[in-house]
Amino acid sequence: MTAVTLLDSDAALLALAPEWEALWRRVPGASPFASPAWLLPWWRHFGTGAPRVAIQRTDGRLSGMLPLYRLDEPGVRKLLPIGAGTTDQLDALLEPGVAVGPLLQAALDHARADGVDVCDLIEVPPGSALHGIAPAGWHVAWSDGQPCPVLTLPATVAGLADAVPANTLRKLRMNRNRAARAGGFMIETAGPETVQALLSELVRLHQARWVAQGEPGALAGPAVLGFHRDAAPGLLGAGVLRLQVLRIGETVAAACYALLAGRDRILLYLSGFDAGLSFVSPGTLLLAAMLEQAVAEGRREADFLRGREGYKYAWGGVDRVNGACRLVLG
Repeated sequence: MTAVTLLDSDAALLALAPEWEALWRRVPGASPFASPAWLLPWWRHFGTGAPRVAIQRTDGRLSGMLPLYRLDEPGVRKLLPIGAGTTDQLDALLEPGVAVGPLLQAALDHARADGVDVCDLIEVPPGSALHGIAPAGWHVAWSDGQPCPVLTLPATVAGLADAVPANTLRKLRMNRNRAARAGGFMIETAGPETVQALLSELVRLHQARWVAQGEPGALAGPAVLGFHRDAAPGLLGAGVLRLQVLRIGETVAAACYALLAGRDRILLYLSGFDAGLSFVSPGTLLLAAMLEQAVAEGRREADFLRGREGYKYAWGGVDRVNGACRLVLG
């Protein structure tokens, strides 16, 4: 027997966390972005309005969920996915065989009674069940979202010579030689005792790069920093955070914040490097090491996530475009 209901309070959302995590672990290929370790800290730091989370139970077991929330803006009341803004892929979380339609319809039916007449589903990844939606009483309009360049990883580290453009590999060899002449480098991976300190190094390097360009960067503002500091320990405990720094001598020269999606994918979320050490391109050295580690673990994709930064294509990334869907009450 199946039943679809709607959670509409912070307390109900928090109480769902243990079942939510169990569902997330059961769903093949579920993204870390769909986990409670990511979305509950997001709600604590960015949530406004009220949660509108549609859930399905099958024989009493949580089998699907669509985490939305109501946002009141001047002149409009809308539904948005929990996680909007800081999250590169936003999707329903469904056991195999569970349809997203009843979950979305339940959320929209409640929304209509709640005075909502717009629902924006953003950063919907290719292959999501949401792409086939046709809710009764709502007009559906799809458009392209942001591209997420993806590098298909080979079966062996040696195979990277064929997967990565030759010019990038040539520069990598040159920079490794330069780093060796400068005394070499060391890579450190965050653990429970060091995750906050290494996160601080990432923030420092990432923000310095963007400030130098006259832009705020992805980590500007106390809410964003608070979210990441809150989320990092839980993500690490869930086994999905890979936060690494590269040291040259005593100096942290580069940092990268990645998320692990199942056994197959690594999601490269944020990075930063010391521009004063650009002669050895520490960011390139760290990224190469992370890709090699991912290949050695049997991962088959490195997703550079949103944005058309040139380095993503220099590594062989090929665009995979997210979708955006606007639903308007008809």
